[in-house]
Amino acid sequence: MEACNRKRLIVGVAMLVTGLLELIALLQLSNIVRLGLPIPCFVPTLAAVLPIVTLLLSILPVACSRIFAERRLFYPAIVAGNILFAGRVLGKLYCRFVRSHRHNFYEKKWEHWFQKKSCKIGRIERALQCCGFSTPYDRAFPFADNDSESGMCVKEYQFTEPCGQKWAYETEMVVKSCMFVFFIVLLASFVCLFRWIRAYRKSKALSREFDVGDEESDNDEASTTEFSEIVKMKDDATEAQVPSDDPPSYYVVESRS
Repeated sequence: MEACNRKRLIVGVAMLVTGLLELIALLQLSNIVRLGLPIPCFVPTLAAVLPIVTLLLSILPVACSRIFAERRLFYPAIVAGNILFAGRVLGKLYCRFVRSHRHNFYEKKWEHWFQKKSCKIGRIERALQCCGFSTPYDRAFPFADNDSESGMCVKEYQFTEPCGQKWAYETEMVVKSCMFVFFIVLLASFVCLFRWIRAYRKSKALSREFDVGDEESDNDEASTTEFSEIVKMKDDATEAQVPSDDPPSYYVVESRS
């Protein structure tokens, strides 16, 4: 009964954590689309897929038989692959968006959209309630034909703050949220690998104990057989030495005439 309750607890906790990670990943994907953040959409997509894979890996030893779930080589291979993939994505995000702090990266992206007259700048301005990049009059939407019309964003939306710092901050927050999801996936994968190693060692120890027990039983049977043979030989020798109670038999030799 306790083992069954433990299995239910593991499955319940794994599903709850996976649901929270899925919610975080989907919210970050929505923020990328809504704010036009310079983050590839496959990053939050992976953050939504990897928790499901990790959930299956965590409940597989519980839901399936031990031979199928813990003794097959494909299980640790999948867990190790999940660890390597999550660790690589985590390192890429950290190097590109957290450690560098490159303000030019965001400005180049904004300049690219400004040159293309993309409406994404207007969507970012309305979402963050700001105008322009460095200042409210710097490459703002609606796009101006001359310098005298550079304040059209402030006049239309009444926003007086620039978007550069806000946009970079939102990008870093989304990246850190996705990194948190990948970190939890990495940690859960290490737990799954540790559980498999412990179960594998336990199964090996049990198999060695069974082998030793079989050898001891074989030795006991062999010694018992040898002892019975020795006893039988002694009995035969004793019977040969004991004199018989029957009278000796005589025979008559007839004389020749």
